[in-house]
Amino acid sequence: MNESHTSDSSQHRARPVWVQPLAVIFCCTVVGALLLYFFDAFSTVLLGALAAAIVASTLNPLCRFIPGPRGVSAALLGLGLIVGVAGLILALSWPLADPIRRELHEWPDRKVKIDTLLQEWSTKLQLDEVVTVDALFVNVGRFFAGESGPRFFTRGADVLLAILIWLAFIFIGSIFMLADPWDSLLLPALRTASPTLRPRLEELLANLGPRLRRWVIGTFISMCIVFTASLIGYSSIGLNFALPLAMLAGMCEIVPTVGPACAVIIAILFGATQSGQVVIGVICVYAIIQSIEAYVILPMIMRGAVNIHPAVTLFSVVLWGKIFGVPGMMLAIPINLTIASVVDHLYVRPRDRRLEAARPAVVVSPPAELVV
Repeated sequence: MNESHTSDSSQHRARPVWVQPLAVIFCCTVVGALLLYFFDAFSTVLLGALAAAIVASTLNPLCRFIPGPRGVSAALLGLGLIVGVAGLILALSWPLADPIRRELHEWPDRKVKIDTLLQEWSTKLQLDEVVTVDALFVNVGRFFAGESGPRFFTRGADVLLAILIWLAFIFIGSIFMLADPWDSLLLPALRTASPTLRPRLEELLANLGPRLRRWVIGTFISMCIVFTASLIGYSSIGLNFALPLAMLAGMCEIVPTVGPACAVIIAILFGATQSGQVVIGVICVYAIIQSIEAYVILPMIMRGAVNIHPAVTLFSVVLWGKIFGVPGMMLAIPINLTIASVVDHLYVRPRDRRLEAARPAVVVSPPAELVV
């Protein structure tokens, strides 16, 4: 009787062991369901936080040069960045306003010629549906950015409003990140991790910030170089709309591999409406610029920041574009850097340390002739 009572009591005490795994599974299921149901909201917040962290890590070294409280220096840097971007846009739009206005005035006639050319190609290729400029932009946007791609190209007012709201969210978030010291901002979040994992997370964040900063600086320099080289090359071969196409080539540098390819395809379409020589010139300009970028910009400017294979970059740009839309394509490299840093600091390095510690020590015996 006592033995049966003892076994029943032991089983009763063993049952609560299953409570914790079931609770963990239930919580993970609820969190996963919420993430899937509110995916757009979560992705917008996560990408906005990543973009704000990129801006904050880029401006963080400048805080030490501004005297006064950190909050005041952060606010001055944020406002200075906004004023600088606005001033750069005004400085570029002032001398470029007349050429852009003139070329936009010629755009309807140019679009008709491109549509005619695409119709001829569609007939020669025996396509079921005639390709047009509008359909081309919609299909390219849908391929790279999912369902948000066509909306990005068609609903101009909504897109402009969304971009302004997103930029305000990024700038305000970066100011908040700069205003508080690193330990007071991230220490409460790091306390949720285990004491053994906390040093790895601190090392991860300390190494990720400079890499993101170098990526921002390298991307900006690359955009300026590509814009200048494209403008000189397109103007020298007599390509129409050389200025807008050069600006497009520079802005597309933010989307690696895929962006420059799309920019040159658009330039080839414009060149095809003129002559075959212009098309060959566009291809030559693109090849020269890509050679400069591959052998000068990437090794010298991006060294130590983006150590990711181009094939991985190509496929990840399409992947993040499919998942997150156009912002995912623009932030593909920072997302890759963040994931690579997480895997490196939380898995690869601890594994290598464990293997190094478990490796038996090699004892070097003296030569036989020295042994008496």
